[in-house]
Amino acid sequence: MFTEEALRQAAGYSYARHVGTRRGAQDLVYRMFAIAALEHYCEAFPENAPALEWLLEPRRHTLLSELGRLGNPSSGGDGELRWSSKDVTLLIEAALEIADLHPPTKEGVAILRERRRLMRGGFRKRQIRTGHVDSAPKPQM
Repeated sequence: MFTEEALRQAAGYSYARHVGTRRGAQDLVYRMFAIAALEHYCEAFPENAPALEWLLEPRRHTLLSELGRLGNPSSGGDGELRWSSKDVTLLIEAALEIADLHPPTKEGVAILRERRRLMRGGFRKRQIRTGHVDSAPKPQM
């Protein structure tokens, strides 16, 4: 999660200068993280920048917040954000996929939440709780 300092810094970064809930403040941090990651990626790989413009101009705030969650940032006691390169890679891959699809917001959010659930092991945890863990994969229907 994020320290109060990280939440305060994110509020200064966004057009929404006042946020009434902790959840709203967390969304700002996630969005700030996604925008920074995508902008750095576009600088490093300008040939891919046009594909991501759909997310960044105009900013698709809800999708950017969900992408930020996929990046899984956290903050330390000093308020500085921390992340892993693996999670940032997942964020970029998902952003490229979403930008290619141009889905409506609700559909894009559903895609990203499902991806996050699968990558964080949500499905496996549910199987373990119910006692249905198999080593062999189930056939798709």
